[in-house]
Amino acid sequence: MAGQSNADYLNQTVDGFAARVGELADGIASRLGGQPMSGTQLSKDEAVQRWNFSPLGSTDAADAQYHLLVAQGMAPGQALNQVYPMRSLLYQSADLRGAIDTAKQIQGWAHDAAGTEPPPPLEGSTLPVLHAQQLQARLQPPPPPPAPAPMPLPGPAVGPALPPLPPGMPPPVGMS
Repeated sequence: MAGQSNADYLNQTVDGFAARVGELADGIASRLGGQPMSGTQLSKDEAVQRWNFSPLGSTDAADAQYHLLVAQGMAPGQALNQVYPMRSLLYQSADLRGAIDTAKQIQGWAHDAAGTEPPPPLEGSTLPVLHAQQLQARLQPPPPPPAPAPMPLPGPAVGPALPPLPPGMPPPVGMS
């Protein structure tokens, strides 16, 4: 094709590739029985249920585990994904600002459903908070090792139980 530049070829190739990937994704989604989770519109209640879901069973247990993991040095995002695995699926977005806005909206819904006030937003960088938590974890003494199981006290040697003697048979010598 005379007159087309390399940029035009590149644009056509990228557009064709993107269209083909979209077709493949639609085909996979239809064979799986629906749209992918990121493409579904959730109700407010469904979003709150997924926001609060934790394999630990309760938000109190999940919050405690999250703070423990961060104090032990795990990255906050990784700890959050471990205790609340559905949250990252809820606020996926094409851009970071959209993801943050969606997460704040769902967090507000969750607090409304629980009847609590959301915490005030942190001003500035949260990096000093992370460093303070990690430093506190390093300064805390390690938990004591579990106590060893008590040893049984020596007692009289007891052998296996002997079957009863047949009637009329005298007991062995020394056993009367």
